[in-house]
Amino acid sequence: MSLRAARLLVWPFAVAALALRVCAELWFKPLTWRIDPNGVALLTWVAVLAGTLLVPWAGYNLLTRSNRRPATWQVDAARNRFVAPSSPRWMGPWSMVLGWIAAAFVQTERIAGEDRAQLVQIPGVLALAIAVPLLVLGGIALTLLLNRPRLTLDRDGITAKGLVRRTFLPWDRLVPGGPPPPPPKAASIPLVRVPAVPGKPPYPYPLAAGRLHVEPGFLANTIRQYVEHPEHRSAIGTQRELDRLHATLR
Repeated sequence: MSLRAARLLVWPFAVAALALRVCAELWFKPLTWRIDPNGVALLTWVAVLAGTLLVPWAGYNLLTRSNRRPATWQVDAARNRFVAPSSPRWMGPWSMVLGWIAAAFVQTERIAGEDRAQLVQIPGVLALAIAVPLLVLGGIALTLLLNRPRLTLDRDGITAKGLVRRTFLPWDRLVPGGPPPPPPKAASIPLVRVPAVPGKPPYPYPLAAGRLHVEPGFLANTIRQYVEHPEHRSAIGTQRELDRLHATLR
């Protein structure tokens, strides 16, 4: 499966997590009202509630299990940069969790005298039940389309684009000798920045690596290569430079 397909596939699974929870609230929860004792009913409901999240989570992981983080960059020759896009294996679970949480705003109530549930009929609560899920799903879709978070390298430095923030790290403001090789599944890479104000000591900057579709060790080695060898920075964004990078770091 292509990386773009894996990323866009996140959205329907986030919708599924939301829809499954709402369906469970409306149609399965009333069944637990007939179960005795109450402890068994509660355990049954908790298991079903967990399943509404775990089922889409497992389905997505099964479909995208081949999309492991590679030891390479995407070449954006048009803009002379290397790109590490967002990892679908990170975006997928978090998007489903957000969709699942948004379903909690869809409030239900018991129909008087019946073992059936319905949406709460209070106008304000009903409006919230519609607005919050739509906003959450819209935000997830926008994040996936914008390919956030992502990391780019060019001749000037590193640009980290998060969900809302954008951070630029010039090569000359990073301390040579680092970052050290991180563990295979490291969530972040410890960079050390030189402050813009003279006289102040360098300070750490954790670069989020677990969210990116690139192997953390290769990412750290690439950054160290360009910090210590400025003569190679002008070639960033070309296939030839990526081939040289692989040959050097191997």
